[in-house]
Amino acid sequence: MVNTEANTGQDRCTPTTRPHINALPVYAAYGFQSMGQAMSWQFVTYFVSHELQVDSFLMMAVIWSGPAFVMMAAASFWGSMSDKIGARKPFMIMGFVVYAETFLLYSFVASGIQYFVLALVGAAFYAAALPAGQAYLTSGTEKKGERLGWFLVAQSAGWSVGAFGSGVLYDMIGMFMIYRLASILCIVAAAITIVLVKEVAVVRTPTQEKTGARTVLRRPGIKTLLLAVTVSAIGNNAVSYVLAIIVADELGGLTAYAGYANGAATLLAVLIGGYVGKLADRKGAPMILVVAYLTYVGYATAFALATDPIVVTVLYALPIYPLASTGAYAFAASVSHDSERGTAMGLVSGVVNAGAAVGPIMGGLLAEMVFSRAQPVSWFNAICNLLAFTLALSLLSILKRLQRANRTASAVEPAAGATNVNL
Repeated sequence: MVNTEANTGQDRCTPTTRPHINALPVYAAYGFQSMGQAMSWQFVTYFVSHELQVDSFLMMAVIWSGPAFVMMAAASFWGSMSDKIGARKPFMIMGFVVYAETFLLYSFVASGIQYFVLALVGAAFYAAALPAGQAYLTSGTEKKGERLGWFLVAQSAGWSVGAFGSGVLYDMIGMFMIYRLASILCIVAAAITIVLVKEVAVVRTPTQEKTGARTVLRRPGIKTLLLAVTVSAIGNNAVSYVLAIIVADELGGLTAYAGYANGAATLLAVLIGGYVGKLADRKGAPMILVVAYLTYVGYATAFALATDPIVVTVLYALPIYPLASTGAYAFAASVSHDSERGTAMGLVSGVVNAGAAVGPIMGGLLAEMVFSRAQPVSWFNAICNLLAFTLALSLLSILKRLQRANRTASAVEPAAGATNVNL
C-alpha cells in the first residue's frame, strides 16, 4: 500500500473538515502593506547615501543586508510558531503593526547607524507577516498556486502604486514624509486584518509526525528548491539594491526612473499573477521556475550591456519575479501539510531574505573592489540564475516521480481518496 500523505506531505480535507477562507480581506491587507513597503524599499540606498551621508558601497550593502539577515531567521521562526500555536491571524497583525512602527521611526533618523539599528529590530518582528499570510491562504485547498498567484497580484498592485507614488513624491516631499505615509498604510493593513479576517484553526492529521523545520526539509525537493531560490535571490539583490544609483549616478537618468521601473514591474505582475498561479497548478511549479530562472539569465546579461538609463528601466520592469516567487512558494505549499505550512512558507521566505542579505554584500564587494561601478555586477546575477536554472531542472524529475507515486496510489487504493500533487 502506498501512503500518499506520507510521500507528498498533502493533507486530505473532506468537505466537512476543509476550512472556509475568505481570501479577499487578506489580499487587501497585504496590498496596503506592500504599498507602504514599496514606498520605502526602492530608495533605501539612495536615501542613505544622499540624506544620511553614507558614501561607501560596502556600508550601504551592510545597511541593506542586516535586516535581511534577521528576517532570514525570523521568518522561519515565526512561521514555525504559527504552526505550533495553530493560528495565523495574530502573526499577521503583529507584522503589520511593527512595519508601521518601523516606518514611522525611520522618519526621525539622523544617521546611517540609527537607521541600521531600527531596521534590525523591526525586521525581527515584521518578518512574521508573510509566512502567516501565505499559510492562511493555502490551507485546505488544492488550488495553492492559484491562491498564491492572486496573493502576489494583491501585493504587486500595492507595490505598483507605492513605487510609482514614491517615485513621484520623492523630490516633492522627501523621504522622511514618505516614511510617515508608509506607516499609515501599514496601520490600515492591520485594521483590515483585525476587523475582517476570520481565524481558521490549524488541524493536524492523526498520523502526522511532529511539525518542524526538519520535518519539512525531508519533503521531496525542498532542499533543492531552497538552494535554487537562495542563489537566484543573491544574484538579483546584488544589483537591485543599487538600482537608483545605477540609473541616476552611473547612467545619468532621473531618480524617478527607479520608481517607474519598480512600479511597472509590479503593475505587470498584477496582470499576469493570477494566470501564473493557475499555470503552476496545471503544469507544475518546477516548469514555472525553469522558465523564470532562464529568463533572469537573459535579463541580467542585457542589463549588464545596456548603456541607456531608459533601457535599464525597461529591462528592470520585466515581470519575471511573479514566475519565480509563485513557483517557489507553490512548490513548497504542495509538498507540505496544512499544519506545517507556516514552517514551509517561512523556510522559503527565509532563504529569499538570505539572498537579500548576502546579495548586496556580494554586489557591494564586486562594485567597490572589482568593477568600481555597480552596473557590471549584473554579470554575477546572470551566473547565479544560471545555477538556479540548473537546480530547477532537477525539480522536474522530482515532479515526475511524485506524479507516478500518485497514480500508483490511486490505482491501488482508489477508495481512500488519494490526494493528487500539483507541483
